[in-house]
Amino acid sequence: MPIFEYNCEHCNYTFDKLLIDRDAEVNCPLCQGDVKKLMSSFAVGVSDKVTGKLPPTPGPGMCTTC
Repeated sequence: MPIFEYNCEHCNYTFDKLLIDRDAEVNCPLCQGDVKKLMSSFAVGVSDKVTGKLPPTPGPGMCTTC
């Protein structure tokens, strides 16, 4: 499900909102003002194909370039 980031044009409050319907009307949760959808970054995780777990954080002696 997509999570979008918005900024209120009235009070300048920035917030995230999970939307099931992309065409749903979104207003500021603080002042009910009009909002502008922001361009935001996203996270991508790579999991182990066998266990589904994320790889461990690199520690001493672990290769960090492969």
